[in-house]
Amino acid sequence: MMKLQDWHTHNALCNHAKGSLEEYVKSGIQRGLETIAFNDHFPYEFYRGIENVPYKEYSMNLDEIDYYINTAKNLRKKYKDSIDIKIGFEIEYIENQVSQLNLHLNKVKNELDFIFGSVHVLNTNKGVWPMDDNRFITIFEEIGIDEVYLLFFQHMRKMIKSKDFDFDIISHFDLPKKFNMRANNKEQFIEGVAKTLELIKQRNLTMEINTSGFRKIVKEQYPSKDIIKMMKELDIPILLGSDAHDPKEVGWEFENMISILKNIGYTLLAQYSKRERTFIEI
Repeated sequence: MMKLQDWHTHNALCNHAKGSLEEYVKSGIQRGLETIAFNDHFPYEFYRGIENVPYKEYSMNLDEIDYYINTAKNLRKKYKDSIDIKIGFEIEYIENQVSQLNLHLNKVKNELDFIFGSVHVLNTNKGVWPMDDNRFITIFEEIGIDEVYLLFFQHMRKMIKSKDFDFDIISHFDLPKKFNMRANNKEQFIEGVAKTLELIKQRNLTMEINTSGFRKIVKEQYPSKDIIKMMKELDIPILLGSDAHDPKEVGWEFENMISILKNIGYTLLAQYSKRERTFIEI
């Protein structure tokens, strides 16, 4: 039986998850994981124009970055005989503010094994909107679900095209479906997906298969099976992430997910060390 790797875990530092870094390591060992990756949210506090977004509840602060990295490195040494620990960040793409991000990210980039690029916040005619926060769910109807998907994939393509936004892995690719909000205009949706996947292939990025959707009302992984089939046709690399916000969620539904991926035709999973990608068989 293959050893599994979880590339997406959070912890109490992000202010919306439970558990210490060490509790996630222990959970990974208990689950029999070969690798567990710390992938907490990089701070938001330097972004401008997001005052109406409760971003202090979304990430650690800038003055906690060193603690996060040093704690992770110490745990890597402590548990080196039991599990491989990787260190990364999930960074948010905010248009025209990548330079502010890089002022802070560049200070620690050489300590990281990987970086996830994410879109949680959209700039809309209703202002800046955190679309996966259920306290703002009514904005889906106000904007229109199809318009949300259109904006989301446009924003993601800008992220991928940004030469200064340095990252390795796309996280939760079809995130707007989190609350089971499905696109009505299927043709427009598929067009947006296809255009975005083409750019992912061109930039040689990896796609996360995020199993947290199985814990949500949508009851499926991000992205959907249909999108994963499109990815396979383009030979886009993948890896697994639970997006755990509680130590109990580490490795969530991974065996089931591996079965789904094999049925689609995937035989390899990506892994990272010092920003270099290699592959393991599934």
